[in-house]
Formats: sequence, C-alpha cells, structure tokens
Amino acid sequence: MRRYTSRQIIKTDRIPFVVSIFIILATVVISRLFYIQVVDRKLYVAQAASQHSMKDTIFAKRGSIYARDTLSNSPFLIATNETLDLVYISPKEVEDKEKVITSLTSILGVKREDIESKWDPESMYLVVKHKTSKAESDAVRALGLKGVALQPENWRIYPENNLASSVLGFVNNEGDGNYGIEGTFNDILKGEDGYLNEETDSHGIKIAFGDNGSKAASDGTSVYLTIDRYIQGMAEKYLNDTVKKFSADSGNVIVMDKTDGKILAMANAPSFDPNKYTEVKDYKAFKNRAVTDVYEPGSVFKAVTLAAGVDAGKIKSTDTYTDTGSVVLNGNAIKNSDLKAHGVQTMSYVLEQSLNTGTTYVEQKLGKNLFYDYIKKFGFGESTGIEFDGEATGKVYKPDDLNEHGYATMSFGQSISMTPLQMLVAYATIANDGKMMRPYIVDKTVSNSGKEKKTGPKEVRQVLSAAASREMKEMLVNVVVKGHGKQAAVKGYKIAGKTGTAQVIKEDGTGYEDGKNIGTFVGFPVAENANFVVLAKIDNPKGVQWAESTAAPVVGQMLDFLLKYYQIPPTEGQ
Repeated sequence: MRRYTSRQIIKTDRIPFVVSIFIILATVVISRLFYIQVVDRKLYVAQAASQHSMKDTIFAKRGSIYARDTLSNSPFLIATNETLDLVYISPKEVEDKEKVITSLTSILGVKREDIESKWDPESMYLVVKHKTSKAESDAVRALGLKGVALQPENWRIYPENNLASSVLGFVNNEGDGNYGIEGTFNDILKGEDGYLNEETDSHGIKIAFGDNGSKAASDGTSVYLTIDRYIQGMAEKYLNDTVKKFSADSGNVIVMDKTDGKILAMANAPSFDPNKYTEVKDYKAFKNRAVTDVYEPGSVFKAVTLAAGVDAGKIKSTDTYTDTGSVVLNGNAIKNSDLKAHGVQTMSYVLEQSLNTGTTYVEQKLGKNLFYDYIKKFGFGESTGIEFDGEATGKVYKPDDLNEHGYATMSFGQSISMTPLQMLVAYATIANDGKMMRPYIVDKTVSNSGKEKKTGPKEVRQVLSAAASREMKEMLVNVVVKGHGKQAAVKGYKIAGKTGTAQVIKEDGTGYEDGKNIGTFVGFPVAENANFVVLAKIDNPKGVQWAESTAAPVVGQMLDFLLKYYQIPPTEGQ
C-alpha cells in the first residue's frame, strides 16, 4: 500500500481551495467586464468620447415681446433678454475662506450665513449670487481671489416691472415660460439651441479631419401685442387706486376695440413683478383672471336679456309692463334689489333702474329655448378664442337643466357664470351694430429670419340686427343719464353702459357669501370713431354695496382718458 506523508496530504488538500479562489476571481473579473461593456457601456463610451472631443451648447436668444406705442407709432419693448454674471465659489480651491466670505458679503450684499450654510470643503461649485450688476461684477473680478469666479448667464428682463405682468407671465430659471404670453407661446419664443463639436487628440488638440460639426442656434420668434402701453398703464393705475380705496380683494379692467377685437389693455390687481416672480407669495397673482376666472355677473347681464328681447321682436324700449315688486315661479319669489314695486314702467326704465322683475318679464316672453339660443349667440359657455392657455368658458344651463324660476334668475345674471372678457365681448357686440368680433391680443409674430405672421380681425357672427343694436345703445345711454350709471358719465359725451352688483357664491356652492359682492360696469361712448369698450370689475370691496360706487367710476375715468387720448370731439354741449 502506498503511503503519503503529512506534507503531501496538506498540499493535496490545498488544491480545491486554490481552485475555488481562482473561480471566484474569474467570476468577479468577468462580472466586472460584463458590467462595464454591457450594463454601463454608454457611460464609459461617453467618458472616452469626452476625452477626445469637446461639445459646447450655443444657446438661442429668446424672442422679445412688444406692446404698442400709439403716440410714436412704434413697438415698445416690454420683455427682453440681458446677460448678467453669476458669482460662485469653488470651496476646494479657496486658500483663504474668511477673506473670501468677508469680501463677497461686503460687495454683493449677501448674508454670511447663506454662504457658510452651503460650504463644503470638497465642493467645486457654490452659488453666491445671480444677476449681479456691472459694478458688483467688476469689484469681484478686482479681488483676484482664488476659488472665486464669475459666469455669464442669460436672463429674461421686464423693463417696465409690473406693467401687464398677468398678460406676460414670466420665464423661470430653466428658461421656460410660465403663464400668460410667455407660457402660451413658449415653444416659439425660446427658439432652438445649437452646438459646436470638435474631436481632439489625447493632448486636447483639434484633429483637422476628425468628427467636427456644428449647428447654429435658432433664436426665438418675437411677439407683438395689441396692448397699448399708455392705455395699459392708465388701466392699471385706476384699477389699483380703486382696489386700494375700497380694500377690495382683486379686480380687472379690460379695454377692447369693438370694430376689430383688439385688446388695448388687460389689467389685473393684484399684479406682480415678473423680474421677481420668486418673491410672490400668492400664486393667484400669476393668473390672468380676466380670462381664467368665472363669476356670476349680476345685473350687468340684463343688457344681454333685453337685447335678445328687442332683436327677437318680443319687446321695444317703449313697451310697458306692470311691476308688482314680485314674481313667483315654481313657488319661489323674484324681487327687485330695492324690494319695491314700481308700477307701470317701460323696458328702458327696467334697464335704468335694474329691475329683476322686468328682465324676468322679458325672459318669459322669449321662452327658455329662445333665450338660451341668444345666450349662446352672444358667446357665453364657449371660449372667445383669445391667445391664452387656460381660458375658462363659464357655465350656461340648457333649458331642460333648470325650472322656470332658475331660468328667470339667469335673466338678471344669476345661475350663469362667465369671464370678464366674455362679458366685455357681449357689450362690444351691442356697440358694434350687433356684429361680434373675436378678441385677440397678439398682433403679429416675427421670426428671427424676419418672417411675419399677422393675426388680423375675425368676425364671429352677426348676433343682433343693426336696428336692435341702435335701440339698445339708446337704452344704455339712459342708464348713465337717468339710472345707476351716472358715475361713469363723461362731460360732453354720450356714454352707454350698465352696472352689475353680484353676490359671491360660496366655495362649496351651497349659496352666497354674506356681506360680499362683486361690482361690474361696462361702458362705451356713442360717438364717431370712438371704438373702445371698457369693463371694470371690483371683487369684494369693503364698506360699499353697489357697483355704481366702485366699478362705474373706474370706467368713467378710463373713458375720459381714452376720449382725450384718441382726440374724439365732444358730442354733447359742454
């Protein structure tokens, strides 16, 4: 029998162990190679390519936005671009931390704790301040401190600050437009970035016949608005003054050209400065509430009801009815806002004194179906087509949706909702001989190659006959002369218009808020070449009940300004 020494036995026993080690090592190596070559292939290919190529992005310049300057007959820049420096620190490269922090806080006005709280000794990038002034940038450069650097950045600038801010929206730090024109037209405004690609050798020297290429940046398209800078400025002034005077929650003023649909001003309060959009606490300020928010308009809607009655041949301005002070439908009483009975009165008087029983009388003569048809013809319940994302359409009930009482309340602006812009378009239709024009706020776009795309007027439909329109204008003039619209009067001119004081619906839809109201007035001059129509809406004014004291004076101020601005001769004795 063959015998093995103990030493031989030990060596033999090591063989499986050594083989196991080799198998494990081979498995690890193969697994790592598989991970590198298959799983993480793209990463390492990119790293290898980066060592032999340089690719730089060529940033496109965002298109500008212009308003109109009627006095100089030229565009007026309200959104543009500016290159400003970013100051940053590379903490890993800093030699004197205390000197760096002390110097930068002194020059840039930033807080020491804001820098220290973000300080990481191994970091290569700590942002100190964006949008530095030229003086600040020059002072930082003069320091010559190691680890401190400046980097140019492109920023959206709004030279007029708050002017038309809810129309414009803003551009965020990533270069994307939000809200307003900036958001709606973001795709064409921002353009398309280009690039420059160079293949290099191991020493970073460009290879003449390497994979080199470039694509030029395509700058963004510029947008030209129909907004007039002076009219917009005055609309914002009168609106802000009124909101402040009555401690109102918010408000809107819109000015439209009745003949072609151009929006000459669209103001919202409160507004914001798009240069400082990050400082806004209530995001509702970003919304263009003239087109995104709906409300029950109240008595300002009565002009629509009477216009339908006149156009359908159901009433004339001189027709009479007997106002008993109350109409009972489906067991519910409809009463006038003054809770009085006015006896035998004309349809013109119904509008002058804003009688709920009178518009109920007209709605009953029309019938639910015909009344609904006219509401739809006036554009309620559908988009106006203006160039804003998020336009609301409002709510219009069909004849079968409500009983007789519910439909009668629609005749004086309850149980129906709309945007301020929709209400303005309806009055512009009455003022424009019954012809409805689509409202628009973008006059044209101009590409970086100079190609223009005009918007232009668009007739939607003929809503009323010219005769019905004339009769309605006479009735609306009487509202300002004899009725609740006296504070919208302008000396020397015939002004047509109507007030509306609406209740505010509770958020849960169960009824109306106590002590809250929304005041609306829409008015326009009855004069040759006076083509503008103005709406003012004041939300929840304090210490006042009726729109004749809040919204009507705003419209009166705007009309007085516009008549002088366009040099419209007086139509009445001075």
